[in-house]
Amino acid sequence: MRQIEASLTSADRAFLEEVREFLDENLSPSLVAADDEQRMFFGDYHRSNAWLEKLRPRRWHVADWPEQYGGCGLSAMQNYLLLYEQGLHGAPFVRPMGIKYVGLTVMHFGSEAQKQEILPRLINGDDHWCQGFSEPGAGSDLGNVKTFAERRGDVYVVNGSKIWTTDAHFANRIFCLVRTRHDDSKEALSFALIDMNAPGVSVQPIRMLGGDHELNQVFFDDVEVFPEQLLGPEGAGWAVAKYLLEIERGAFVLGGRLRRRMQGVIERARVSRASARIWDRIAETEIDLMAYEATELRLGHLAGEGADVLGAANIIKIEWTELVQRIDELAVMNAGSESLYCATQPRDYVYADNGDIEMFGWLASYFNNRATSIYGGSNEIQRNLVYRTMKRRWA
Repeated sequence: MRQIEASLTSADRAFLEEVREFLDENLSPSLVAADDEQRMFFGDYHRSNAWLEKLRPRRWHVADWPEQYGGCGLSAMQNYLLLYEQGLHGAPFVRPMGIKYVGLTVMHFGSEAQKQEILPRLINGDDHWCQGFSEPGAGSDLGNVKTFAERRGDVYVVNGSKIWTTDAHFANRIFCLVRTRHDDSKEALSFALIDMNAPGVSVQPIRMLGGDHELNQVFFDDVEVFPEQLLGPEGAGWAVAKYLLEIERGAFVLGGRLRRRMQGVIERARVSRASARIWDRIAETEIDLMAYEATELRLGHLAGEGADVLGAANIIKIEWTELVQRIDELAVMNAGSESLYCATQPRDYVYADNGDIEMFGWLASYFNNRATSIYGGSNEIQRNLVYRTMKRRWA
């Protein structure tokens, strides 16, 4: 951040000071400490919502929305500064499934009626969404989903299941990629917006290795969905899902969060008098983090100016997911056996619902974040997409 502050306009510098003052006034030490010690990268659902309420009066929770839909008119640089500083100061991560994924996708593909119904409810916090993409037999191979929506008269009847569904136990709405024809083509897929309280929807929790309950499996048993609950026409699901995945992979500013995480590793390495080998690894990771921050800022600006950045979201997704894994690995290497029970300082063990001792701190975070390079499309697939994009440009 220091590298770019000197080049900011006077308006952007004033905005940066406004953001910092806001964070100083609204981020309590206990909130920051709780967020620093969490095991899940995207954090606790309830803390996230509490922080969102702080942002809502300024409309900073929808800062990247166009003003016509309720955004607050920030420039691309100001939105970057807002998100970077929140991450750097330890603010909870605002859940993206509704405000970012659904909101921006509805703006692009939704009917006027859908926009008028869905967008105000997102701004006001009336709806909480979860994502129904992955299935037991279709994760990174998203085009192979089997959940079927059969047209019966005036409704579709949905049967199947979705897995690894973050926040499904809190959500009242779910967006789903479903199959509406009995063939394997992309044109057989549709994008449905489903009420989680509809008859036939059930949720089964999935306990993560670190003891957290963040993920779920969602089952659909003869769930009725009306045609107006499709986003886009029948058969357009693949196009809608691809658009949403570009948002998921590249529409975040995560440099501040990674920087804060890295600072925590460095502080602990100093206290523990880490070995030269650890410090060499820290130096290598620090260089890569600086490169990531520069890339995130550059690609964000290009997107804000309407430039062609196809493939940029894939690069961002690859880099942040592998960086968080490397930072966690460094922390575990440095902490050694202490990583089993301490985060920023030693704490007592507590017991999970099933009576097992829960792990605290870096090791649990390390385990949980092994999945970051898989969700949103595995990084192997992301590299293929980057190659295909560059190949088209070279042709």
